[in-house]
Amino acid sequence: MKRLSAVCFLSLFFFSACDTTEHTTFVIKDIPTDDCKECPKVIIEMPQAQPENEVASKINDKIEEFVIKTLNYSEENTADSLSSAIEIFRSEYTKLKERFPEEIIPWEATIRGEVSFQNEHFASIKVDSYIFTGGAHGYGSVNYLNFDISNGTHLNAEELLTDKKAFLSFAEKTFREKEDIAADANINSTGFMFESDRFHLPNSIGFDEKGIILVYNPYEIAAYADGLTKIEIPFEEAKAFIKPKWLEATTE
Repeated sequence: MKRLSAVCFLSLFFFSACDTTEHTTFVIKDIPTDDCKECPKVIIEMPQAQPENEVASKINDKIEEFVIKTLNYSEENTADSLSSAIEIFRSEYTKLKERFPEEIIPWEATIRGEVSFQNEHFASIKVDSYIFTGGAHGYGSVNYLNFDISNGTHLNAEELLTDKKAFLSFAEKTFREKEDIAADANINSTGFMFESDRFHLPNSIGFDEKGIILVYNPYEIAAYADGLTKIEIPFEEAKAFIKPKWLEATTE
């Protein structure tokens, strides 16, 4: 009877330990900026991992690093924090405004993120951004940040895919079908601008609840006027190329 009681106690202990495991979740954080009438508009709303622990810190640091890079107007002035990146963005505008008060159109930066896919092991964060720093037009883009939420590691394509080379071939076939490019035609025959006339995966690869998303942002394979090029591949077709761990049951 004592042995049975001990077993029951240990079972209850381990069950409780598992039940209280901290899972990584996300909340949208609105980054406040000082109210400044003459300053460029800066809007930043990005997911923030929680609770506060080492894993969440790694994820949040990478998200902040990405936002800083997106905001970075001048390669000469590199920021080491989000607040300094915002200050540099504003000060660069102010300098130009002082030199050309009648010619400078107000700058703006809008960066908004959302969790487009998450399960027990993996999260994909979609980031829409628009930056205007003068000229004929601003620059809008869509990017994805992918994380192993068990340890906070930022994942690249090789870490997401079982066989990048095989997926490359599959993605090219899908791309050609969507864009009506014959299998034996040059990949740039309809006006695209793939380097060396060879298909390549985009810089931005992410997930949503339906499947894998490939996004070629403006200038990546086409002119700005053509906008971004997006390929959506359902999980039914893409799952053979994605490491099984990333597609396990979705967290409630």
